[in-house]
Amino acid sequence: MTKENRFNKEVLYINILIALLFVLMLVVGYQTLQNQSDKIKTEVDNTANEFEARIQTGVGSVLYLHAAAKEIYKNRDIPLGYVSKVHEINAKGDFTLDIPALSNLTGFGGLVQSKKVLHEMASSLALTTYFTIVKGLNKSFIQVYYASKNNFSTSYPYLWSDQFMWNPSMLTKPLWQYATPELNPERNLFYTPLYQSQRKKKILLTVGHPVYDKDMFLGTVNLDIAVAMESTFLNSKNLHHGTYVIVSQEKEIIAASNLEGYDEKIIFKAKQLLSKEILESAVTDNDQISLGTQYVYVKALKSVPWKLYYIKNKLDLYVNSLYYVGMMFIVILLLFRVKTLIKRLSASRDELEHQALTDPMTKLYNRRYLSEITAHMLGLMRRHWSQLTVVMLDIDKFKNVNDTYGHQVGDDVIIKLSQTLQEFTRTSDVLFRLGGEEFLILLPETAIEGGYAMAETLRSEVEKLLIILEGGVELRFTISIGLSEVHRDDRNFDAAMTRADAALYEAKESGRNRVCRAKPVP
Repeated sequence: MTKENRFNKEVLYINILIALLFVLMLVVGYQTLQNQSDKIKTEVDNTANEFEARIQTGVGSVLYLHAAAKEIYKNRDIPLGYVSKVHEINAKGDFTLDIPALSNLTGFGGLVQSKKVLHEMASSLALTTYFTIVKGLNKSFIQVYYASKNNFSTSYPYLWSDQFMWNPSMLTKPLWQYATPELNPERNLFYTPLYQSQRKKKILLTVGHPVYDKDMFLGTVNLDIAVAMESTFLNSKNLHHGTYVIVSQEKEIIAASNLEGYDEKIIFKAKQLLSKEILESAVTDNDQISLGTQYVYVKALKSVPWKLYYIKNKLDLYVNSLYYVGMMFIVILLLFRVKTLIKRLSASRDELEHQALTDPMTKLYNRRYLSEITAHMLGLMRRHWSQLTVVMLDIDKFKNVNDTYGHQVGDDVIIKLSQTLQEFTRTSDVLFRLGGEEFLILLPETAIEGGYAMAETLRSEVEKLLIILEGGVELRFTISIGLSEVHRDDRNFDAAMTRADAALYEAKESGRNRVCRAKPVP
C-alpha cells in the first residue's frame, strides 16, 4: 500500500469518526435537552406539591385550633387562673398579661370584667398548649393567635407587651376584617390579601377561621405567613435556576424566587412583574408552554386558591445542552489522568478506613476500633509490666432528654460530653463511643487509683456543664462512671469490660452522678 493510499485511508477513518461524533453529539444534545425538560417538570411538580403541603399543614392547624377553641369555650367551668393577673397599663385603657410561660394577652379600650369576657380570656389562654403544637408543626410561619371582638388577642410565640400590643389599627387589617360576619357571613376558613406587619418590616398574609358560640361571633384563630419565608422556600427548590412565582386569587405575588424587580418588603400585583401572556397561560399538568423565548409551567394548587408559575429561558436550556456535549471531550482528556486518580484513590481509601473506625457524630473511636486495638494494648501492658485501667460511663436519664427536648438536643448533649471528655483526658488516653449514650476510655500506664481521680474530674466537670436551649431553657446533665483495672491474668479484654460495666451499674443503682470501682476479684 502506497503512502498516499495509507493517508487517504486514515483520512477516511478520521472522517468516519468525525461523522460518528457529530451524530453522537446531536443525539446527546437532543437527549440532554429532553432530560433537562423532564427534570424541570419533576422539580416544578415536587415544588408545587411541597409548597401546597406546607400551606395545607397551616390550614389543617388553623382548623385544629378552631375546633379546640370551640371545645374549650364550651367549658363554662374553666378556671380563670391567670386571667386575674390581666391589668391595665396606661390611661388609654391598654391592658396586658406578661407571663413568658404563656402566650401573651394584650388588648385596648379598657379591661372588661364581665363574667363572659373573663371566661373568653381564660379560654384563649387555654389555647396556649395548642398554639405550641401548631407552631411546632409550622416552624416557618410567624405567629399563631386568637383575636377577640372584645378587643384583645392571645398570641404565640411570646412577645412582651412593649414589643406588640393588640390595638385599634389591627381591626382595619385583613387578618380581622376577613373573619367578621360582614365579610365572611358563611363563617368559612379564609386567606387574606397581603398586608404589612404592625412595624411594617414584613409582608404577611393570614390563614384564619372565625370562632362562634352558636350564632354569636367571638373572634378568630389565625396563623400568619411571611412572604419572605415562602420565598426562601422557593429559592431552596430552584435547582435549575428558573423563576418561581406564587400568585394569589387577588392576583398578588405571595412568594417568588429569581424574579427580576421583586422585593419581599413590597406588595406587588402580579401584572407589575409578569407579562399578560404568562398570567393568562392555561394550567399545564403534563407539559410546558412555549411563549417566545421562554418556557412556562403553570400549576393550580389544589388546596389553596393560588397558582404556581415557573418560567425558564429557552437559551439557558440550549447552552446547558451544549455544555453537556462539550463534556464528552473533557471525559476523553480525563482518561489521561487515570493514574493520578488511582494514587488519589489510594489516599482516599486510607481516609475511608479511618472514618470506618470513628463515630461520625463525636469523632471518637467506635466499637470496631476497640476490638482491633485491645489485643495490642494488652500485649504492651504485659510486655512492659505496665497497668491499664478501663473507664465506662454513660449519661444519666438520657432517655428523658430525648423524650423531653427531642433527638437533636440529645445529639447536642452527646457532642458536648465528647468534647468535655477530650478536654480532660490525656493525649495517650483512647476514647470510644460504644453507642447511644455509652462511652469507654482506656487509660494506659494508669493504676485504678489514678483512673478514679481522673473519673472524678470528668464527673465534676460534666456536672458543671450548661446547655442553653431555644427560648432560654437551661439544660444540665450528669454521668455515672464505672472503672476496672485490667489484670495480667485476664484472658482477654472482655473480663475487664465486664467488671467496669458492673461498676457502672452499681453507680447507677446507688444514685447516679458518681464513680464506682469494680469489686476486687477474689
